Amino acid sequence: MKSPAKRAAALFLALFTFACLTGCMTASVDELYSLPQVSEEYMQLQDLIAERVDAGSAYAAPTGGSNRQSVQLRDLDGDGTAEALAFLVDESRTPTVCVYRQGENGNYYPFVIITGYGSAVASVDYADLTGDGSAELIIVWQGAGDIRLLTVHSLGGADQADQRELLSVDCTDFLVCDLTGDGVDDLMDLHLSDGQSTLDLYDLTGETPVYSSAAFSAGITAVARSASSRLADGTAAVFVESELGSEGLVTDVFTAPEGQLQNITMTPLGRSNTLRPDGLYAADLNDDGALELPMGGDSEILQWYSLDAYGGMTPALASFYDRADGWYMVLTGTLTGDLIPERSGVSGEESSVVFTLAGDEVTPQRSVLVISCFTGDNRMDRVGGGWFLLQQTDSAVYAAQLLTDELTEQDIKDNFYLLYAEWQTGDL
Repeated sequence: MKSPAKRAAALFLALFTFACLTGCMTASVDELYSLPQVSEEYMQLQDLIAERVDAGSAYAAPTGGSNRQSVQLRDLDGDGTAEALAFLVDESRTPTVCVYRQGENGNYYPFVIITGYGSAVASVDYADLTGDGSAELIIVWQGAGDIRLLTVHSLGGADQADQRELLSVDCTDFLVCDLTGDGVDDLMDLHLSDGQSTLDLYDLTGETPVYSSAAFSAGITAVARSASSRLADGTAAVFVESELGSEGLVTDVFTAPEGQLQNITMTPLGRSNTLRPDGLYAADLNDDGALELPMGGDSEILQWYSLDAYGGMTPALASFYDRADGWYMVLTGTLTGDLIPERSGVSGEESSVVFTLAGDEVTPQRSVLVISCFTGDNRMDRVGGGWFLLQQTDSAVYAAQLLTDELTEQDIKDNFYLLYAEWQTGDL
């Protein structure tokens, strides 16, 4: 093994050779080995934030969402220069967001301080909700228990007086997308309550917010996942999948024709008609850009339906779903017949599903495919001859064996999928 000194000499020789070949031998040896330097502007920003920390504030990064840094850089006004946002709690433990802008000399200066509510910033996002080319600041403040407050702030131009709070509403969670189709993002407030839970849409493009609301299924206890997508006919839609106590999972699908929010899966009984076992989430299985919804009760063979703008459902495809081993397979071609899946476990480290086609007067019943999940030590070595690899993870190997010439390896590989976290658990 090379010593550190020899490795350093080799590195220097490589750098020296590269510099000579490019004709750019202008850096000193010290400069070649020096670490990247932090910019003066960033050091000056750190000093500004340190002043507040020295005065009793403390860093307090957002506790959820995708933006969790305690200091975030975002170009909010679209001028090509990033604002800096520091997330703190002040000496009274009140959450605050300090916004710093850069002046003409490049130095940061305090622009505005947004004093919050409750004990923490639960999440933060940035989106142009007004259509003016500048991004608004969307903050969810964590109150006592499950109480949350959502506020939307427009920072305006260079004048601090232009800063405005555009909206302040109770909130469980939120989603941003262009549901109304006007080219500007809308804000959707997921508001769960012991009474009637609603999805509330806010259009902030005018002088005052335009509000529209539609009810969730009665009896939902928690939102498992929300996503913006499209229906089969191209209509923009929001899919909100919620737990319905011990009954399972239900999906409410919302559209906004002419800006008016509506739940297209709602029935006269006050509940979406998409109830199914917990853990079965909507997905785009046929790659048409729209989410399909799985139905089929407790069966492992699930029918998936596409939706139109009126809530009409059309069968799209079927799949076999193996929750225990974490995979599913879209059923196409021969496998769309009268299929009988049978489970077998060779050991605690190998489990299999044998797919058998039911026979008829002409063709006898026959097994056509085996898919196995191998775990434990030496799992690759236990995949025997005649098998072909489908997928592998850090803890499992998935392989298949054809028992008929009615299928090809490519048929199975193209339609075999692992259950990833967002589909298996519905994490937001």
